[in-house]
Amino acid sequence: MRRPAVIMTMIVLGCGGSPPTPAPALPAVGRLAAGAGHTCVIDGAGVTHCWGSNVDGQLGDGADTDGLSPRVVAGPGGDRALAAGSYHACAITAERRVACWGWNANGQIGDGSRQNQRQPFILDGLGGVEAIAAGSYHSCAVVSEGAARCWGHNDAGQLGDGSTIDRPAPVEVFSLPPASAVAASGRHACALIKDATVQCWGENGDGQLGSGSTDPQSFPGPVVGVSDAVAVATGFNHSCALRATGAVVCWGANSYGQLGDGTTAHQAAPVAVAGIATAVALAAGYNHTCAALADGQLFCWGWNAGGQLGDGTTDDRATPVRVLAIDGVIAVAGGGFHTCAATAARALRCWGSNESGQLGDGTNTNHLLPTAVPELRM
Repeated sequence: MRRPAVIMTMIVLGCGGSPPTPAPALPAVGRLAAGAGHTCVIDGAGVTHCWGSNVDGQLGDGADTDGLSPRVVAGPGGDRALAAGSYHACAITAERRVACWGWNANGQIGDGSRQNQRQPFILDGLGGVEAIAAGSYHSCAVVSEGAARCWGHNDAGQLGDGSTIDRPAPVEVFSLPPASAVAASGRHACALIKDATVQCWGENGDGQLGSGSTDPQSFPGPVVGVSDAVAVATGFNHSCALRATGAVVCWGANSYGQLGDGTTAHQAAPVAVAGIATAVALAAGYNHTCAALADGQLFCWGWNAGGQLGDGTTDDRATPVRVLAIDGVIAVAGGGFHTCAATAARALRCWGSNESGQLGDGTNTNHLLPTAVPELRM
C-alpha cells in the first residue's frame, strides 16, 4: 500500500550563473537534506548522518527504530551530496556513484527490486554522477556531460522517459538538454539546464511544470520566462527558481501561499516572490519554501502548521517572513513539516514538527524557532 506522498527538496545550485554574493567557502550546498520525517547531513569530516523516522530504513543505519539524535549511515562513506525523498534517501559517493536506502515499494532505490533497503545500496551502471535528487517515490541524477537518469514511480511521467511505467532501475530522461542540477518532488521533477533555463516534467495539475498550462508531460519541457536561473527547487506541487539577480520566482500550487506572491492562487507560469532580491540559496518543503539571503538572513513562506517557517507561529504566510534566532545561513533544506539550515559558523539548526525526532535535538518536542542539532558540525 502506497504511503502518503510527502516530498521536500534541499537547495540545488547549478552552473547557470552566479548569485549576487557568493556563499562562504564552506561545502554545505547539497550536504543537507530533509524528508517527510527524517533529516540527513554530511558533516565537516565527510561522514553522513541521518535522524528521525526510520520505519522504512530511511536512516540507513541498518535498524528500524526512530532516531532522536544523529546516527551514522552504514557505508559507503565519503559522500559528496545528499537528497531525501519522503521515506528514502540517496547520496553521491566519493567515487561519484549513487547509493540509496529506505522505502522501495516503487523502485525508488534503483536496485531493480521493490524491497526496502536499510543500508545504502550502490546502483550498478551509474557513474560520473554530478547531482542527485529524491522525490516522494522516485529519484533522479545528473551524470557526466549533463545527461539525466531517473528511476522509481512513474504514474505521472515523473521519470521523463516518455512513459508512465515504473522503473526500478535508472532510465534516461528523454531529450533533456545538458543539465547541471536536478530537483524531484511529489510527482514531478525539474532540471537546471546549463544554459540557465529550467525544464520540468511529470504531473502538472496545479501548473507545477511552469509551462503556462496544466497539461502533464512525460518528457521535459521548458519553464516559460526563466533564462537566468542558478538554482531550482521543487515542493510537492510547486517549483521555484533562483535567478542570477538574486530574485526568486515560483509556480504551481499555492493554497498555502508557498509561491510567496501574496496570494493563494495557483500559477501555471512563474511569479516573483515578494521582497526577495538577494537570495543565494533556495529550498522547498511539502508546501513551504525558503530562501537564504546574501547577508545570511533566512526567509520562509507558505504552510506553517508545524512551525516550519520558523517565525515563532503556526500561521501560514503568503509572503516571506524572516526565520528568527538564526543568522549567517548558507544552506537550507525543507522537509514535510520541518526545516533545517546550516550556518557559516558550521552550526546546524532545525525547527518545526518533531514527532519522529527529525529535528535531531534528542527529543520529540516541536520547536517554532530554530534549535541546535547538538552533536554535529558542518
